[in-house]
Amino acid sequence: MTQPSVHELYQRLETVGKGSYGSVHKGIHRATGNVVALKIIDLDADDGDDVDSIQREVALLTQLRDGPNITKYYGCHLDGPRVWIVMEFAQGGSVYSLMQSSLNNCLEEKYVVVIVREVLTGLNYLHKSNVIHRDIKAANVLVTASGKVMICDFGVSALLATTNSKRNTFIGTPYWMAPEVAQSVPAYDTKADIWSLGIMIYEMMKGSPPHFRVAHLKVIQMIPKVKPPRLAENEGSKDLRDFIPFTLTESPPDVRPSLACFHYSLTTNIIQRLTAEDLLKTKWVKSASKTPVTILKDILLRYDAWVKAGSKPSDLSEPLPWEKEGE
Repeated sequence: MTQPSVHELYQRLETVGKGSYGSVHKGIHRATGNVVALKIIDLDADDGDDVDSIQREVALLTQLRDGPNITKYYGCHLDGPRVWIVMEFAQGGSVYSLMQSSLNNCLEEKYVVVIVREVLTGLNYLHKSNVIHRDIKAANVLVTASGKVMICDFGVSALLATTNSKRNTFIGTPYWMAPEVAQSVPAYDTKADIWSLGIMIYEMMKGSPPHFRVAHLKVIQMIPKVKPPRLAENEGSKDLRDFIPFTLTESPPDVRPSLACFHYSLTTNIIQRLTAEDLLKTKWVKSASKTPVTILKDILLRYDAWVKAGSKPSDLSEPLPWEKEGE
């Protein structure tokens, strides 16, 4: 019996995102009427590295399909030279998109803390599964119509052999890159994602990551040399400002931090980057422990009103504002 084609299984609707990998479309599963996301990649336009990236992403999505706050994966289909990856659809789009309808592209802290709590839940699962995401940023975090937060885009993720393994490949988006990744001989583990999360918090609170007017190559050279970024006193609550150093700190490579670092840091100048599990126990994140994700519907409604008023979100096939060389 002939297997049905992907076009018989799914109806492709409007394009919701573009990138160097291909495009993402809203789709309908014809048998159930369920809305899905269809990531379509043209293999004819890809080189071998991109094919490897697709295979890695599909393998990881299959392994992680039941994880909390991870984009759910429904299947993969070949359509001639194209690959269709079918995933859960996020009506709200990315956090980066939602930021565009906010004043100065900045999200209010009451939303930021909920997004961070949910991302940490996903990262805790990933890291305990020995997976480094390697590209945590607002553009790779999605929000559904109900306010559910999902980590997406596992094309550059790495599976570690053991919890003590380190990677030595140079990969990620420069502005969110941890110092140990930007070194000439990188050696890093899951703590690299924690740094990227800290930069994402900075991005959500200030509208862009640090050094966003500096060209890529210069940023890569700068990151290992400059002091970790911090928020000013008027840029967030004290609890948030106390939280930031436990993400944006250069951790000695062989020290495994824990909550004991909080007490240790009171009497010394040494602060360690914490694990996702320990960051979930911090005062700032726990302050939102009873806040439901439905609060994020507020920024979805704001974004919808902004679009209906005639504003146009950035096309993700174009460079993000801070990715334009020389600006």
